[in-house]
Amino acid sequence: MLNKSNNIIRIGTRESPLALWQAEKVKNKLEGGKIIKIKTTGDKIIDQPLASLGGKGLFTKEIDQELINGNIDIAVHSLKDVPTVIPEEFDLAYILPRGAPEDILISKTNSQDLMSLAKNTILGTSSPRRYSQVKRIRPDIIIKPIRGNVLTRINKIKDNQITATILALAGISRLKINVNYSVLNYEECMPPASQGIIGITYLKTNKYIKKELEHHKNILTELQALGERSVLKIINGDCHSSVAVTSVINDKTITISAKVFSTNGTNMVAASSTGKLEQSQVIGESIGYKLIEKGGLEILKL
Repeated sequence: MLNKSNNIIRIGTRESPLALWQAEKVKNKLEGGKIIKIKTTGDKIIDQPLASLGGKGLFTKEIDQELINGNIDIAVHSLKDVPTVIPEEFDLAYILPRGAPEDILISKTNSQDLMSLAKNTILGTSSPRRYSQVKRIRPDIIIKPIRGNVLTRINKIKDNQITATILALAGISRLKINVNYSVLNYEECMPPASQGIIGITYLKTNKYIKKELEHHKNILTELQALGERSVLKIINGDCHSSVAVTSVINDKTITISAKVFSTNGTNMVAASSTGKLEQSQVIGESIGYKLIEKGGLEILKL
């Protein structure tokens, strides 16, 4: 457990550049700590789709197991990789502001949007959500599954393995990667729930950690996370699902929007709602039920 004599917080993280950036920011916010790198199965096996390996939980469950084993005190994750339902013994905390939630297009031709890509462009992505949205408006585009960290994916364009890819704007911005890109509007590609949010898991029984994290809590980030993840919880969405969710805060209100797509993007239902900021979780749940009423569960099976 935590060494209370010197209060050194052991921070567990993946080894990717972006994961380490996130861990460093958490460390700085907590004014100290020790970063412990953990290589996950999701990082070791990069030549197979995540869905066939068990989903994005492969990026989180092994790190979280280190919490249970007492080898780390907190685990830092990209929240979009964290399963909607987490183990009962864990809590989630948010102490950093949200990064940009949008997706971006990077292409050999520096295209401004998906519609301006050349016919039969080879676009690399392993995201079911991105696949569905690309195919919905550009069925001619050839989707090639790719995995790896941000730079690995960008280099696949430079090496002519693919012509274009879609990445998270937050990752590019945080790593200060110098590359030409275009931000995709939500009509072309709506992001996944919690994109740009850094989540921290910890054991509920660790009172010292709970107190430390509460002291640094970022309430706006927490309310967006609760609202967006609530949509997924109701509709049983996860990384295998073509579900897009995002939210916007305007003063004391929050607007949450979501879309559900069939695999090929042909079928889609959408829902959106605005309400009091502190009611974000209830708003998210209501959107989940609206999507179900519109046939969202059936669409996810197509």
